[in-house]
Amino acid sequence: MTKKIIALLLGLIAILAAVVLLKRNNPKENHITIGILQTASFPPLDDSAKGFISEIKKELGDNVTVIEQNAQGSLMQAQAIASSFKANKSISGFFAIATPAVQALKSEVKNRPITFAAVTDPIGLHLREAGSNITGASDMADIEKQISILREIMPKLTKVALLYNPGETNSVLLVRLMKTTLDKYGIAYQDNGANSQADVAAAAQHAAQNSDLILIPTDNTIASALPIVRQIADKANTPFVTTWTGESEGPLMQFGVDYTQSGVQAAQLMKKILIDGIKPMDLPVVSPSSSILISSKVVERLGLVIPESIKDSVSLM
Repeated sequence: MTKKIIALLLGLIAILAAVVLLKRNNPKENHITIGILQTASFPPLDDSAKGFISEIKKELGDNVTVIEQNAQGSLMQAQAIASSFKANKSISGFFAIATPAVQALKSEVKNRPITFAAVTDPIGLHLREAGSNITGASDMADIEKQISILREIMPKLTKVALLYNPGETNSVLLVRLMKTTLDKYGIAYQDNGANSQADVAAAAQHAAQNSDLILIPTDNTIASALPIVRQIADKANTPFVTTWTGESEGPLMQFGVDYTQSGVQAAQLMKKILIDGIKPMDLPVVSPSSSILISSKVVERLGLVIPESIKDSVSLM
């Protein structure tokens, strides 16, 4: 009887060993697929995608496959991609780049993790409610600091044009903060709304002709059409400022977070969820480092001077 029990135990051990060996030799057994939904194509969002992909492959090696989809600025397309991602049961987790992307995925995916980057107001979007499957990296900017530095560079600044899409939640929040700060400094402002890329040229034209400066929040619509804004602003000799970095030329000042780093942080959060088993709500939203870039070329063209008081706080390019 004892011999039979021993033989049975040895048999079970052999079966378990075979299963373990089979899993080790089968790379698809624990393979991870991640779906990336990017709202549009422009430098900050592209940098977020590059940062995420580089870091997730560094963390997981050959054991990860990435499926990239870009909505090209279309909310309907973002929703359609999110729906197709939901139907793909092989996808283990999702990376949303910018507010429209995370909103689309949030509406579709309830039981698989989502990390995000380039999202300004995760609390206002209700991304962090009890039991949420979402966390990520916010790109909320320090608007008070941005406008304070602008006043140092342009002490005669009296009127600002706010150029944005009033349909983008992230833009509306930042514009509200901008208005509060501009009121504090006694600087007048006007709204210049563009509900789509087709409206950007007219809105930019009005902004350039009726202000000392065009101020742009982190707005996907305007950012996607920034070459048009640059052309119109340069022709009118009206400087413009972006609340993001990554533009090679054009803005007088670029103020924002490191979007490559935000993608890296989102990938690290995804690894903690999928590999370490930590729940998204147990991982707080993170904030990448920020920087202030000022164009020497635009400063010279406008006859401005960078005060000594801010030289240690900014980088000239």
